[in-house]
Amino acid sequence: METIIRGIPVSQGIAMGPVYVLGSFEAKLPPSYLPDEEMIPAEVERFQNAVAKAQSEVEKIKLSVQADAKQDVGPIFEAHILILSDRPFKSEVLRRIQRNRMTAGYAVQCTIGEYVRGLKDKPFLNPRINDMQDIERRLLRAILDRQYEDLHSLGRKVVVIARDLTPSQIADMDRVNVLGFATNIGGTTGHAAIVARAREIPAVVGLGNITDTITSGTEVILDGTRGLLIVQPQDNTRTAYEKIQADYRRFGVELMSEAGWPTVTMDGCRIYIQGNIEFPHETDSIIRNHADGIGLYRTEFLYVDNKGEPNEEVHFDAYSRVVKAMSGRPVTIRTLDLGYDKDFHLQDNDSYLTERNPGLGCRAIRYCLANPDVFRAQLRAICRASAFGEVKLLIPMVCSREEVQKVVGLVRNVQERLSDEGAAYDPDMKLGIMVEVPSVALVLDHFCDIVDFFSIGTNDLIQYLLAVDRTNEQVAQLYRPEHPAVLRILLNVIKTANDNHVPISMCGEMAGDPLFVMFLLGLGLRNFSVSPPQMPEVKRIIRNSSLAAATAVVDSALELSSPRDVRNFLRVEATKFA
Repeated sequence: METIIRGIPVSQGIAMGPVYVLGSFEAKLPPSYLPDEEMIPAEVERFQNAVAKAQSEVEKIKLSVQADAKQDVGPIFEAHILILSDRPFKSEVLRRIQRNRMTAGYAVQCTIGEYVRGLKDKPFLNPRINDMQDIERRLLRAILDRQYEDLHSLGRKVVVIARDLTPSQIADMDRVNVLGFATNIGGTTGHAAIVARAREIPAVVGLGNITDTITSGTEVILDGTRGLLIVQPQDNTRTAYEKIQADYRRFGVELMSEAGWPTVTMDGCRIYIQGNIEFPHETDSIIRNHADGIGLYRTEFLYVDNKGEPNEEVHFDAYSRVVKAMSGRPVTIRTLDLGYDKDFHLQDNDSYLTERNPGLGCRAIRYCLANPDVFRAQLRAICRASAFGEVKLLIPMVCSREEVQKVVGLVRNVQERLSDEGAAYDPDMKLGIMVEVPSVALVLDHFCDIVDFFSIGTNDLIQYLLAVDRTNEQVAQLYRPEHPAVLRILLNVIKTANDNHVPISMCGEMAGDPLFVMFLLGLGLRNFSVSPPQMPEVKRIIRNSSLAAATAVVDSALELSSPRDVRNFLRVEATKFA
């Protein structure tokens, strides 16, 4: 009998085939100690060999996934390697072995367990918890001489079902035979989801106790676009999905062939499609997809993926490389949005770790203004990079005019000092703010005289407007971009900007969702900033549309009062222009 189970879509695509239920390796060891001190050297050697083996495995996985991933996920596995080579971590394990006479496996389990317990009340560090658990499993398997269930060479086509999957397991999946996967738990922002999207593996997470209710060999259809797992599908359902799957593959080939065409509506309106990046090397993908520039350059990676605090030269090297590579096309650099879901550590300032609600705490521009030396180093680097091309400065999490005025004053001070030093910079560099706090969105006209442009950050705007933590899988279903309140606040924001002749773009996930392109176009948005893989489809929808049709979509959508009705309506409209 056909059964439809709804979960959270994290990687789009269709997978059809028999289930392979993956057994979980939960080697929670009982307290175990060495009966004799003479056994300690052998146990130390066992741990050191396990670390060496784990490092080798992760290096191979990193190289393998980089070869076929559509976006760079190397930093995830580089973080694993850093943890495995971290001297304090290894010293603590060795201390437990040598002083407490713990077995190697139990010492690893206690050390990582203590680390994870310290992170569990900080939801913004959930991805790091998953990484630590991945490392724990890998080390325990090496110590206990247990093998992973082989997802690299299955020999048959399957849809993998598991309680949870680590980034390493997904990176090591056989892309020929693993058609897709579904898990009991998970969310859209975890490292497992990121790796799945990078490898283009259809995936649905947050399915509850699916591993307890399904057996290996059961036929399923996994819809990674809509977040569905269809168990024992009927013939007509299978036929419909076979057509969708064939259309999806053909669609991808067609989209890439059109990537370089101008993005102009059927009635002649030029629309600008820019890209979102996080790492300098991602400019290759931006250029390959013929983007009009970079609408969001996230700079947190300099802190998340480096030990210690990066100095001005580290900042400058990263920014100048991107600006030079873009050859005159605009590059919008967002200042540090540290805190909340960004895992970082500053040697002399880790007070953020104790915040009970980091999403509403000292993050982004609040953090930068509270740490002027950190902020000044970044501003100097951005200003210096502006000498090599068109650079725009974007300030996140703005809540008041006073914050903007303080930033303007700091930028002017930095530029004056650079002039005194004889350093080159663009004196006309534009400054804009992220519109992601509802209070700013509702009084946007108060900012039109002190900024050069706006950029809508829908990820935070939606979560603050709807009071939904977007990183919390327990309430993920309440995070609804199609909520009428979201639509209305976007109407107000875009209209206010256009009425006051202040350029406005959108760099949040909503801008790259095909479901919302027509609606946003109808609201008056003319600059979309999306991740590189989303560009071809967004461009096609715009080329196939007209402003009149888009305006009609807006008029109809704003009359609907239910998020479900809005989504269903927009889905029908999107198919007309795809």
